[in-house]
Amino acid sequence: ARASLGLAVQSLGGSVMADASAPSMAETTTISSTVYWAMLSLGAANLLPWLSFLTLADYFLDIYGDNSMEFYFPAVSTTVLVGAATLNLLYGQALSFDVRVRVPTFVMAASLLAVPLVDLAMRAGLASRFGFAITLVSVLVNAFCSAVAQSSLYGLAALFGDGATQALQSGQGVMGVVSVLLRVVSNVVLAGRPSTSMFAFCSCGSALLAGSVAAYARAVCDDSVAARLAAYERRRLSATATATAGALDQMLLPAEGRPAPSRWLSASEVWLESLSAFLVFVTCLACFPGLATSLTSPTLGSWFPLLMVAAYNCGDLFGKTLPARARLVSRRSLPAWVSAHLLFVPLFLLLLRAPAGRGGASDALPLGCTFVLGVSTGYIGCMALVLVGEHAGSAEEKELWGTASSFSLMLGLTAGSLLSFALSAAFASPS
Repeated sequence: ARASLGLAVQSLGGSVMADASAPSMAETTTISSTVYWAMLSLGAANLLPWLSFLTLADYFLDIYGDNSMEFYFPAVSTTVLVGAATLNLLYGQALSFDVRVRVPTFVMAASLLAVPLVDLAMRAGLASRFGFAITLVSVLVNAFCSAVAQSSLYGLAALFGDGATQALQSGQGVMGVVSVLLRVVSNVVLAGRPSTSMFAFCSCGSALLAGSVAAYARAVCDDSVAARLAAYERRRLSATATATAGALDQMLLPAEGRPAPSRWLSASEVWLESLSAFLVFVTCLACFPGLATSLTSPTLGSWFPLLMVAAYNCGDLFGKTLPARARLVSRRSLPAWVSAHLLFVPLFLLLLRAPAGRGGASDALPLGCTFVLGVSTGYIGCMALVLVGEHAGSAEEKELWGTASSFSLMLGLTAGSLLSFALSAAFASPS
Protein backbone atom coordinates (compact mmCIF):
# COMPACT_ATOMS: atom_id res chain seq x y z
CA ALA A 1 0.00 0.00 0.00
CA ARG A 2 2.86 2.40 0.74
CA ALA A 3 4.18 2.12 -2.82
CA SER A 4 0.75 2.46 -4.38
CA LEU A 5 -0.19 5.49 -2.33
CA GLY A 6 2.87 7.31 -3.60
CA LEU A 7 1.05 8.00 -6.86
CA ALA A 8 -1.28 10.39 -5.03
CA VAL A 9 1.23 13.24 -4.83
CA GLN A 10 0.77 15.86 -7.48
CA SER A 11 2.37 19.15 -8.24
CA LEU A 12 -0.14 21.79 -7.32
CA GLY A 13 0.62 24.99 -9.03
CA GLY A 14 -0.62 28.52 -8.78
CA SER A 15 -0.24 31.87 -10.48
CA VAL A 16 -1.66 35.36 -10.70
CA MET A 17 -4.16 37.05 -13.01
CA ALA A 18 -3.29 40.37 -14.59
CA ASP A 19 -3.58 42.59 -17.64
CA ALA A 20 -0.39 43.50 -19.48
CA SER A 21 -1.84 45.75 -22.16
CA ALA A 22 0.05 48.75 -20.75
CA PRO A 23 2.63 49.47 -18.05
CA SER A 24 -0.20 50.48 -15.70
CA MET A 25 -2.94 47.88 -16.00
CA ALA A 26 -6.60 47.45 -15.34
CA GLU A 27 -7.61 44.85 -12.77
CA THR A 28 -9.15 42.44 -15.29
CA THR A 29 -8.67 41.58 -18.93
CA THR A 30 -10.64 39.07 -20.95
CA ILE A 31 -8.75 36.36 -22.80
CA SER A 32 -10.11 34.44 -25.75
CA SER A 33 -11.31 30.85 -25.57
CA THR A 34 -8.26 29.85 -27.64
CA VAL A 35 -5.90 31.22 -24.99
CA TYR A 36 -7.98 29.70 -22.18
CA TRP A 37 -7.86 26.18 -23.62
CA ALA A 38 -4.18 26.53 -24.52
CA MET A 39 -3.34 27.48 -20.93
CA LEU A 40 -5.50 24.62 -19.65
CA SER A 41 -3.57 22.15 -21.82
CA LEU A 42 -0.23 23.64 -20.73
CA GLY A 43 -1.20 23.36 -17.06
CA ALA A 44 -2.22 19.74 -17.57
CA ALA A 45 0.87 18.79 -19.58
CA ASN A 46 3.26 20.41 -17.12
CA LEU A 47 1.97 18.09 -14.40
CA LEU A 48 2.38 14.97 -16.55
CA PRO A 49 6.00 14.05 -15.75
CA TRP A 50 5.38 14.27 -12.00
CA LEU A 51 2.20 12.22 -12.21
CA SER A 52 3.73 9.74 -14.62
CA PHE A 53 6.55 8.74 -12.28
CA LEU A 54 4.11 8.46 -9.38
CA THR A 55 1.41 6.49 -11.16
CA LEU A 56 4.07 4.02 -12.33
CA ALA A 57 4.68 2.98 -8.71
CA ASP A 58 3.37 -0.53 -9.39
CA TYR A 59 5.70 -0.89 -12.40
CA PHE A 60 8.75 0.24 -10.41
CA LEU A 61 7.83 -2.18 -7.63
CA ASP A 62 7.64 -4.98 -10.17
CA ILE A 63 10.90 -4.21 -11.98
CA TYR A 64 13.08 -3.22 -9.00
CA GLY A 65 11.53 -5.52 -6.40
CA ASP A 66 10.92 -2.85 -3.73
CA ASN A 67 9.29 0.54 -3.24
CA SER A 68 12.52 2.59 -3.05
CA MET A 69 11.38 4.81 -5.91
CA GLU A 70 8.45 6.00 -3.76
CA PHE A 71 10.90 7.60 -1.32
CA TYR A 72 13.66 8.71 -3.69
CA PHE A 73 11.32 10.31 -6.20
CA PRO A 74 9.69 12.94 -3.92
CA ALA A 75 13.02 13.77 -2.29
CA VAL A 76 14.81 14.33 -5.61
CA SER A 77 11.87 16.09 -7.28
CA THR A 78 10.99 18.59 -4.57
CA THR A 79 14.63 19.51 -3.92
CA VAL A 80 15.21 20.22 -7.60
CA LEU A 81 11.91 22.13 -7.84
CA VAL A 82 13.05 24.66 -5.26
CA GLY A 83 16.47 25.11 -6.87
CA ALA A 84 15.02 25.59 -10.34
CA ALA A 85 12.31 27.96 -9.08
CA THR A 86 14.97 30.03 -7.30
CA LEU A 87 17.02 30.37 -10.48
CA ASN A 88 13.94 31.32 -12.45
CA LEU A 89 12.95 33.91 -9.86
CA LEU A 90 16.43 35.49 -9.90
CA TYR A 91 17.30 35.28 -13.58
CA GLY A 92 14.20 34.18 -15.48
CA GLN A 93 13.32 37.62 -16.81
CA ALA A 94 16.58 37.65 -18.77
CA LEU A 95 15.08 34.96 -21.04
CA SER A 96 12.01 35.09 -23.25
CA PHE A 97 8.89 33.06 -22.49
CA ASP A 98 9.60 31.02 -25.63
CA VAL A 99 12.87 29.81 -24.12
CA ARG A 100 11.40 29.25 -20.66
CA VAL A 101 8.31 27.36 -21.85
CA ARG A 102 9.01 25.65 -25.18
CA VAL A 103 12.50 24.31 -24.48
CA PRO A 104 11.86 22.68 -21.07
CA THR A 105 8.54 21.23 -22.30
CA PHE A 106 10.26 19.54 -25.26
CA VAL A 107 12.97 18.23 -22.92
CA MET A 108 10.28 16.79 -20.63
CA ALA A 109 8.63 15.05 -23.59
CA ALA A 110 11.95 13.41 -24.50
CA SER A 111 12.98 12.64 -20.91
CA LEU A 112 9.71 10.88 -20.14
CA LEU A 113 10.70 8.25 -22.71
CA ALA A 114 13.73 7.39 -20.57
CA VAL A 115 11.62 4.93 -18.54
CA PRO A 116 10.70 2.68 -21.50
CA LEU A 117 14.24 3.00 -22.90
CA VAL A 118 15.70 1.89 -19.55
CA ASP A 119 13.27 -1.02 -19.56
CA LEU A 120 14.57 -2.12 -22.97
CA ALA A 121 18.18 -1.72 -21.81
CA MET A 122 17.54 -3.84 -18.71
CA ARG A 123 16.02 -6.54 -20.86
CA ALA A 124 19.24 -6.42 -22.90
CA GLY A 125 21.37 -6.94 -19.81
CA LEU A 126 21.72 -3.57 -18.06
CA ALA A 127 22.06 -4.03 -14.29
CA SER A 128 19.02 -2.91 -12.31
CA ARG A 129 21.10 -0.56 -10.14
CA PHE A 130 22.19 1.33 -13.25
CA GLY A 131 18.63 1.40 -14.54
CA PHE A 132 17.48 2.82 -11.22
CA ALA A 133 20.20 5.51 -11.35
CA ILE A 134 19.31 6.50 -14.92
CA THR A 135 15.65 6.73 -13.96
CA LEU A 136 16.52 9.06 -11.09
CA VAL A 137 18.52 11.25 -13.48
CA SER A 138 15.41 11.42 -15.67
CA VAL A 139 13.43 12.42 -12.59
CA LEU A 140 15.93 15.21 -11.89
CA VAL A 141 15.80 16.53 -15.47
CA ASN A 142 12.01 16.42 -15.54
CA ALA A 143 11.72 18.17 -12.18
CA PHE A 144 14.08 20.98 -13.24
CA CYS A 145 12.34 21.54 -16.57
CA SER A 146 8.89 21.30 -15.00
CA ALA A 147 9.75 23.92 -12.38
CA VAL A 148 11.14 26.36 -14.95
CA ALA A 149 8.20 25.92 -17.31
CA GLN A 150 5.61 26.01 -14.54
CA SER A 151 6.82 29.17 -12.82
CA SER A 152 7.21 30.83 -16.23
CA LEU A 153 3.65 29.86 -17.14
CA TYR A 154 2.44 31.56 -13.97
CA GLY A 155 4.21 34.74 -15.01
CA LEU A 156 2.78 34.38 -18.52
CA ALA A 157 -0.70 34.01 -17.04
CA ALA A 158 -0.16 37.36 -15.32
CA LEU A 159 0.44 38.96 -18.70
CA PHE A 160 -2.41 37.17 -20.44
CA GLY A 161 -5.03 38.38 -18.00
CA ASP A 162 -8.24 37.27 -16.34
CA GLY A 163 -8.99 33.55 -16.77
CA ALA A 164 -5.45 32.39 -17.52
CA THR A 165 -4.72 31.39 -13.92
CA GLN A 166 -8.01 29.54 -13.67
CA ALA A 167 -7.16 27.66 -16.86
CA LEU A 168 -3.78 26.54 -15.50
CA GLN A 169 -5.33 25.45 -12.22
CA SER A 170 -8.17 23.58 -13.93
CA GLY A 171 -5.76 21.85 -16.30
CA GLN A 172 -3.71 20.55 -13.39
CA GLY A 173 -6.80 19.37 -11.55
CA VAL A 174 -8.15 17.60 -14.63
CA MET A 175 -4.83 15.87 -15.28
CA GLY A 176 -4.73 14.61 -11.69
CA VAL A 177 -7.99 12.74 -12.30
CA VAL A 178 -7.26 11.69 -15.89
CA SER A 179 -3.85 10.25 -15.02
CA VAL A 180 -5.41 7.89 -12.50
CA LEU A 181 -8.09 6.83 -14.98
CA LEU A 182 -5.52 6.24 -17.72
CA ARG A 183 -3.41 4.14 -15.38
CA VAL A 184 -6.44 2.08 -14.30
CA VAL A 185 -7.44 1.49 -17.92
CA SER A 186 -3.90 0.54 -18.97
CA ASN A 187 -3.62 -1.84 -16.02
CA VAL A 188 -6.99 -3.48 -16.69
CA VAL A 189 -6.57 -3.78 -20.46
CA LEU A 190 -2.94 -4.88 -20.15
CA ALA A 191 -3.32 -6.89 -16.95
CA GLY A 192 -0.26 -8.96 -16.14
CA ARG A 193 1.91 -6.96 -18.55
CA PRO A 194 3.28 -4.05 -16.48
CA SER A 195 6.02 -3.18 -18.99
CA THR A 196 3.56 -2.94 -21.89
CA SER A 197 1.25 -0.84 -19.75
CA MET A 198 4.17 1.46 -18.87
CA PHE A 199 5.16 1.83 -22.54
CA ALA A 200 1.63 2.89 -23.48
CA PHE A 201 1.37 5.31 -20.57
CA CYS A 202 4.74 7.03 -21.15
CA SER A 203 4.23 7.27 -24.91
CA CYS A 204 0.86 8.99 -24.47
CA GLY A 205 2.36 11.36 -21.89
CA SER A 206 5.25 12.31 -24.17
CA ALA A 207 2.86 12.98 -27.05
CA LEU A 208 0.67 15.19 -24.86
CA LEU A 209 3.69 17.23 -23.76
CA ALA A 210 4.76 17.77 -27.37
CA GLY A 211 1.20 18.74 -28.27
CA SER A 212 1.08 21.35 -25.52
CA VAL A 213 3.95 23.21 -27.22
CA ALA A 214 1.76 23.61 -30.27
CA ALA A 215 -1.00 24.96 -28.02
CA TYR A 216 1.46 27.49 -26.58
CA ALA A 217 2.49 28.62 -30.06
CA ARG A 218 -1.13 29.22 -30.97
CA ALA A 219 -1.88 31.07 -27.72
CA VAL A 220 0.95 33.62 -27.99
CA CYS A 221 -0.21 34.55 -31.51
CA ASP A 222 -3.81 35.11 -30.44
CA ASP A 223 -5.08 38.66 -30.97
CA SER A 224 -6.27 38.96 -27.37
CA VAL A 225 -2.75 38.68 -25.94
CA ALA A 226 -0.21 39.13 -28.77
CA ALA A 227 0.12 42.93 -28.41
CA ARG A 228 0.62 42.78 -24.65
CA LEU A 229 3.19 40.02 -24.92
CA ALA A 230 5.08 41.88 -27.66
CA ALA A 231 5.14 45.07 -25.57
CA TYR A 232 6.45 43.15 -22.57
CA GLU A 233 9.18 41.52 -24.65
CA ARG A 234 10.31 44.90 -25.99
CA ARG A 235 10.65 46.29 -22.48
CA ARG A 236 12.37 43.11 -21.29
CA LEU A 237 14.95 43.24 -24.08
CA SER A 238 15.57 46.92 -23.45
CA ALA A 239 16.03 46.37 -19.71
CA THR A 240 18.33 43.36 -20.04
CA ALA A 241 20.50 44.79 -22.82
CA THR A 242 23.02 46.18 -20.32
CA ALA A 243 22.97 42.96 -18.26
CA THR A 244 22.98 44.84 -14.96
CA ALA A 245 20.92 44.34 -11.84
CA GLY A 246 19.89 47.96 -12.04
CA ALA A 247 18.45 47.41 -15.49
CA LEU A 248 16.43 44.45 -14.24
CA ASP A 249 15.08 46.60 -11.43
CA GLN A 250 14.06 49.23 -13.97
CA MET A 251 11.70 46.67 -15.48
CA LEU A 252 9.57 47.27 -12.39
CA LEU A 253 9.21 51.03 -13.06
CA PRO A 254 5.52 51.85 -13.65
CA ALA A 255 4.38 54.48 -16.13
CA GLU A 256 3.60 57.03 -13.40
CA GLY A 257 7.34 57.68 -13.00
CA ARG A 258 7.70 56.80 -9.33
CA PRO A 259 11.11 55.41 -8.23
CA ALA A 260 11.64 51.81 -9.24
CA PRO A 261 11.39 49.40 -6.27
CA SER A 262 13.90 46.60 -5.84
CA ARG A 263 12.81 43.16 -7.00
CA TRP A 264 12.67 41.89 -3.42
CA LEU A 265 10.71 44.89 -2.14
CA SER A 266 8.24 44.43 -4.97
CA ALA A 267 7.88 40.70 -4.22
CA SER A 268 7.17 41.50 -0.56
CA GLU A 269 3.91 43.14 -1.64
CA VAL A 270 2.37 39.68 -1.87
CA TRP A 271 3.91 38.19 1.29
CA LEU A 272 0.57 37.20 2.84
CA GLU A 273 -0.65 35.32 -0.21
CA SER A 274 2.74 33.66 -0.72
CA LEU A 275 2.96 32.58 2.93
CA SER A 276 -0.58 31.24 2.73
CA ALA A 277 0.25 29.18 -0.36
CA PHE A 278 3.34 27.83 1.39
CA LEU A 279 1.35 26.70 4.46
CA VAL A 280 -1.48 25.19 2.40
CA PHE A 281 0.88 22.94 0.46
CA VAL A 282 3.03 22.06 3.48
CA THR A 283 -0.14 20.76 5.12
CA CYS A 284 -1.26 18.90 2.02
CA LEU A 285 2.05 17.09 1.43
CA ALA A 286 2.40 16.27 5.14
CA CYS A 287 -1.01 14.58 5.17
CA PHE A 288 -1.22 13.08 1.72
CA PRO A 289 0.43 10.90 0.76
CA GLY A 290 2.66 11.34 3.86
CA LEU A 291 0.51 10.18 6.77
CA ALA A 292 -1.93 8.44 4.44
CA THR A 293 0.70 5.89 3.40
CA SER A 294 0.21 4.16 6.75
CA LEU A 295 -3.59 3.84 6.40
CA THR A 296 -4.90 0.47 5.21
CA SER A 297 -8.26 -1.15 4.60
CA PRO A 298 -8.90 -4.81 5.51
CA THR A 299 -11.99 -4.85 3.30
CA LEU A 300 -10.82 -2.97 0.18
CA GLY A 301 -7.29 -4.33 0.15
CA SER A 302 -5.24 -3.24 -2.87
CA TRP A 303 -8.11 -1.07 -4.17
CA PHE A 304 -7.88 1.21 -1.16
CA PRO A 305 -4.78 3.16 -2.33
CA LEU A 306 -6.35 3.77 -5.74
CA LEU A 307 -9.59 4.98 -4.16
CA MET A 308 -7.60 7.32 -1.91
CA VAL A 309 -5.89 8.73 -5.00
CA ALA A 310 -9.23 9.19 -6.74
CA ALA A 311 -10.75 10.83 -3.65
CA TYR A 312 -7.95 13.38 -3.37
CA ASN A 313 -7.74 14.16 -7.09
CA CYS A 314 -11.50 14.58 -7.47
CA GLY A 315 -11.59 16.88 -4.45
CA ASP A 316 -8.62 18.84 -5.78
CA LEU A 317 -10.26 19.28 -9.18
CA PHE A 318 -13.48 20.49 -7.57
CA GLY A 319 -11.57 22.91 -5.33
CA LYS A 320 -9.57 24.38 -8.20
CA THR A 321 -12.62 25.03 -10.35
CA LEU A 322 -14.68 26.47 -7.48
CA PRO A 323 -13.13 30.01 -7.41
CA ALA A 324 -14.72 30.77 -10.79
CA ARG A 325 -18.15 30.21 -9.20
CA ALA A 326 -17.79 31.14 -5.52
CA ARG A 327 -15.49 33.76 -4.01
CA LEU A 328 -15.64 32.91 -0.31
CA VAL A 329 -12.05 33.98 0.46
CA SER A 330 -10.78 37.55 0.64
CA ARG A 331 -7.35 38.86 1.57
CA ARG A 332 -8.73 39.76 5.02
CA SER A 333 -10.20 36.31 5.66
CA LEU A 334 -7.36 34.32 4.06
CA PRO A 335 -5.40 33.78 7.33
CA ALA A 336 -8.49 32.26 8.99
CA TRP A 337 -9.03 29.85 6.08
CA VAL A 338 -5.38 28.80 6.13
CA SER A 339 -5.45 28.31 9.91
CA ALA A 340 -8.45 25.99 9.54
CA HIS A 341 -6.64 24.10 6.78
CA LEU A 342 -3.73 23.39 9.14
CA LEU A 343 -6.08 21.27 11.28
CA PHE A 344 -5.84 18.50 8.70
CA VAL A 345 -2.48 17.49 10.22
CA PRO A 346 -3.87 16.53 13.67
CA LEU A 347 -6.93 15.03 11.93
CA PHE A 348 -4.80 12.64 9.90
CA LEU A 349 -2.71 11.84 12.97
CA LEU A 350 -5.90 10.81 14.75
CA LEU A 351 -6.87 8.62 11.79
CA LEU A 352 -3.43 7.05 11.92
CA ARG A 353 -3.67 6.23 15.61
CA ALA A 354 -7.29 5.05 15.53
CA PRO A 355 -7.81 1.28 15.86
CA ALA A 356 -8.39 -0.46 12.56
CA GLY A 357 -12.05 -1.08 11.84
CA ARG A 358 -13.95 -3.25 9.42
CA GLY A 359 -16.66 -2.46 6.91
CA GLY A 360 -17.73 0.47 4.79
CA ALA A 361 -18.00 3.02 7.60
CA SER A 362 -14.37 2.71 8.66
CA ASP A 363 -13.23 2.98 5.02
CA ALA A 364 -15.47 5.96 4.28
CA LEU A 365 -13.89 8.12 7.00
CA PRO A 366 -10.32 8.29 5.60
CA LEU A 367 -11.67 8.49 2.05
CA GLY A 368 -13.96 11.36 3.03
CA CYS A 369 -11.20 13.20 4.88
CA THR A 370 -8.91 12.81 1.88
CA PHE A 371 -11.58 14.18 -0.46
CA VAL A 372 -12.13 17.21 1.79
CA LEU A 373 -8.35 17.73 2.00
CA GLY A 374 -8.28 17.85 -1.80
CA VAL A 375 -11.14 20.37 -1.93
CA SER A 376 -9.53 22.57 0.73
CA THR A 377 -6.07 22.47 -0.86
CA GLY A 378 -7.42 23.14 -4.32
CA TYR A 379 -9.71 25.99 -3.27
CA ILE A 380 -7.65 27.82 -0.64
CA GLY A 381 -4.41 27.33 -2.56
CA CYS A 382 -5.95 28.59 -5.77
CA MET A 383 -7.58 31.58 -4.05
CA ALA A 384 -4.36 32.56 -2.30
CA LEU A 385 -2.60 32.77 -5.64
CA VAL A 386 -5.49 34.35 -7.50
CA LEU A 387 -5.60 37.12 -4.87
CA VAL A 388 -2.02 38.00 -5.84
CA GLY A 389 -3.32 39.18 -9.20
CA GLU A 390 -5.71 41.61 -7.56
CA HIS A 391 -2.86 43.83 -6.40
CA ALA A 392 -2.51 46.88 -8.62
CA GLY A 393 0.80 47.08 -10.44
CA SER A 394 2.62 47.10 -13.76
CA ALA A 395 2.85 44.11 -16.08
CA GLU A 396 6.41 43.47 -14.97
CA GLU A 397 5.52 43.67 -11.28
CA LYS A 398 2.68 41.20 -11.73
CA GLU A 399 4.91 38.82 -13.69
CA LEU A 400 7.40 38.96 -10.81
CA TRP A 401 4.64 38.41 -8.25
CA GLY A 402 3.45 35.36 -10.16
CA THR A 403 6.95 33.89 -10.19
CA ALA A 404 7.49 34.69 -6.49
CA SER A 405 4.20 33.08 -5.44
CA SER A 406 5.10 30.00 -7.52
CA PHE A 407 8.42 29.83 -5.66
CA SER A 408 6.65 29.86 -2.28
CA LEU A 409 4.36 27.07 -3.49
CA MET A 410 7.30 24.86 -4.50
CA LEU A 411 9.06 25.63 -1.24
CA GLY A 412 5.90 24.42 0.51
CA LEU A 413 5.96 21.17 -1.47
CA THR A 414 9.53 20.51 -0.36
CA ALA A 415 8.88 21.39 3.29
CA GLY A 416 5.72 19.27 3.28
CA SER A 417 7.59 16.26 1.90
CA LEU A 418 10.21 16.55 4.63
CA LEU A 419 7.54 16.99 7.29
CA SER A 420 5.74 13.88 6.05
CA PHE A 421 8.90 11.81 6.59
CA ALA A 422 9.25 13.14 10.14
CA LEU A 423 5.59 12.61 11.06
CA SER A 424 5.47 9.12 9.55
CA ALA A 425 8.61 8.11 11.45
CA ALA A 426 7.28 9.54 14.70
CA PHE A 427 3.65 8.41 14.59
CA ALA A 428 3.24 5.50 12.14
CA SER A 429 2.43 2.20 13.72
CA PRO A 430 5.03 -0.52 13.15
CA SER A 431 4.18 -2.64 10.09
